[in-house]
Amino acid sequence: MFTASEKDTRIQFRGGMFGLLVPFIVLFAGIILLSASGQALPMAFWAPTLAAVLVALIMAKKPTQCADLLIQGMSSEMVSIMLMAWFLAGIVAQLMKETGLIEGLIWLSININLSGRFFPLIAFICGSLLSTATGTALGTVIALAPILYPVGVALGANPPVMAAAIVSAAYFGDNIAPVSDTTIASAYTQGVDVSAVVRSRLKYAFAAAAIAAVGFFIFGAGGSGDGDLSFVGELSPKGLIMLAVPALLIILMYRGVHLIVALMGAGSVGIALGLVTGLLPFSRLLVVDMDNFVVSGVLVEGIQSLIDIAIFAMLLMGLVNLLDKGGFFEWLINACANYTKDARSSELMVALIDIILCLLTVANSVAIVMEGPIAKRLLVEKHHITPDRSANILDAVSCAAMCLIPYGFAPLLTFMFAGGSGAPVNFSVNEMVLYSFHGWGLAVVMLFSMITGWGRTFSTPAQEEAQA
Repeated sequence: MFTASEKDTRIQFRGGMFGLLVPFIVLFAGIILLSASGQALPMAFWAPTLAAVLVALIMAKKPTQCADLLIQGMSSEMVSIMLMAWFLAGIVAQLMKETGLIEGLIWLSININLSGRFFPLIAFICGSLLSTATGTALGTVIALAPILYPVGVALGANPPVMAAAIVSAAYFGDNIAPVSDTTIASAYTQGVDVSAVVRSRLKYAFAAAAIAAVGFFIFGAGGSGDGDLSFVGELSPKGLIMLAVPALLIILMYRGVHLIVALMGAGSVGIALGLVTGLLPFSRLLVVDMDNFVVSGVLVEGIQSLIDIAIFAMLLMGLVNLLDKGGFFEWLINACANYTKDARSSELMVALIDIILCLLTVANSVAIVMEGPIAKRLLVEKHHITPDRSANILDAVSCAAMCLIPYGFAPLLTFMFAGGSGAPVNFSVNEMVLYSFHGWGLAVVMLFSMITGWGRTFSTPAQEEAQA
């Protein structure tokens, strides 16, 4: 419950809890309408998000307090790191596009007779290895999407399946990597060692990955397949030297270097390498056209390519802060706690709350931290389910949800990188998530596990005493 000081600073809305939810009803209605009409782009999401902000200010009993909390949410450390990482990633992606790495990889793939049918599966496997090594879903998307998507499409891979394979791979590692923020959050909120959690969740992750692998193989083909590479330009192996840039980024991420540092370092090396090899003219770094008052070039265009999602994310995080300061999350958790009579219903309720929090926050680590205490109370303490099982439900369900939420940051980032790669993008974000087979696989596996009890274990009195 809230302390006296927290109650004093808690924001109040006309209509109580329903009034707090009205802005989000406006937001989701707008997103659903845009998605249903095939216009699910981050820039289009600005309109319903701004409308939600306006409604929040109208519904708040103290609009000035509401505005302060909106700004607080927008300016949080998490948002700042996220935006900075995206802008640097945009520069690196633009650099790879201009220096011919994509053309070089397509040239190489054609010369070794690599089929487009297998490319989504290859992307899923490679991406899963990277995300498992680094523990970062968004980092995996940033490193792979600008390169693998256009190469796969050029070889005849099904475009939405190609994009979905990258998103699926990102959340495979996010689910099982020992260094993942979701793994750490799920383990420590349930009071169990990370190593024990990782060992116990492998069976769920690999079962879902097997389902995903079959899906990507079956649906991997279906691209144009007509050999039309007009969007690529002249094929040449010269740009293959730029593989050093994503390789360096992956190495730095693998070694645990901060994502901002890794992106800045890899980008700087890439610019220097492009200039030295002549693949990047110096004049393309920064182009200032005073006649038309236009600024362009690799640096500017790279940042501009991700402005759309950055503004949407910033506005959304401001609204999420209102949910937190308005007491919605605690209200939701306490309200649902009444429908947990046995182990099965309790696990299903924890999973449902997990999904709702992911829908509202689009940040699975945040959802896990918020729900962690109630999951421990319901599953570990009330029904004596082992804490590793509780942690696995929190993590796996949230990772499945993040694969499948169309306005989630990983699907939107992948969609943005695909659109900026020059390759055809003849699908919507909604269609893309339909092919996120690892997300669907993980959802099915966890639902089966909770209904049947597969993998459910209970603590003995001795174990509970040791944990206490």
